Amino acid sequence: MMKLGILGAGMIVREFLPWLTGPESPFKVEALCSTERSAEEAQALCGQYGVARHTTRYDELLSWVDVVYIAVPNVLHVKYTRAALEAGRHVIVEKPMAPTAAQAEELAELARSKKLFLFEAVTTQYQDNYAKLREMLPKVGAVTMVQCNFSQYSSRYDDFCIGRVWPSFDPACAGGALMDLGVYNVSYVVGLFGAPNKVHYAANIARGIDTSGVLTMEYRSFKAVSINAKDSSSPARYIIQGTKGYLLQKSTANFCGGVTFHPYKGREEHFNLSAGRPRQAAEFHAIARAIESGDQELCSRMLDTSVAVSRVLETARRDAGIRFPSEF
Repeated sequence: MMKLGILGAGMIVREFLPWLTGPESPFKVEALCSTERSAEEAQALCGQYGVARHTTRYDELLSWVDVVYIAVPNVLHVKYTRAALEAGRHVIVEKPMAPTAAQAEELAELARSKKLFLFEAVTTQYQDNYAKLREMLPKVGAVTMVQCNFSQYSSRYDDFCIGRVWPSFDPACAGGALMDLGVYNVSYVVGLFGAPNKVHYAANIARGIDTSGVLTMEYRSFKAVSINAKDSSSPARYIIQGTKGYLLQKSTANFCGGVTFHPYKGREEHFNLSAGRPRQAAEFHAIARAIESGDQELCSRMLDTSVAVSRVLETARRDAGIRFPSEF
């Protein structure tokens, strides 16, 4: 079993660590690396979940493991991914892979040149429901419209309103609604239909960051609309409309829950192939299988999608006038 090291001790790590250290995990969680400031909390996590080692030195973490999971603020993804690849380690990096498309392309090329595996941790792409959704697409006929809505009132928005800015709301840290939630919508659409021809992002901007916004992606024969919000909430809806019916999903793209096909003629069909499992389970299993079997084809395909998504995100943010970390 491959040894996995985790960089970071934030919310996402606390979400998946109970399952990843359990009996169904395809990895052995060998170590956790944190900042000095978070060391006490990280050590407590290690004790709670039976993780053998803790360190505050990234080079030490890399020396202990085969694969590293990078779960730090967006602006640090490139630095730590590059260092891991240079050290000969496979990488799973939290979304978004990088603040800019050029940086995502650089990381993808570095991984390929070293024949290492690099995966962006977008759970959507690995879900059984997502694969089934792709299989069901021809049933809707010619696609005419796609709607995506991932709106979730952030636990840190109140702080933002009174002037305390967390990285997720900081443009200098590549934060914002699009990079936090909208990335899932974009990945959902690009993973099914490829890169769009044209992108426009109409965002609600406060202190240089998008707290919510509407992204439109134009394809040759249809339009896709993505709503993302951290300053308000609404029910998640993913709808793919076509000339023969529509597919409806009432869960956020990162969970990718059950889907119903509503034909204009005939009986409805419903499926849910992902029920009862943590949202990261399919992702971790798929990545472990790919690395162990040397499935570079899967890795390359996922990297191509990640780079295409990065291009959409960069174009959208520039369209909305959002500054990039390097511009501060």
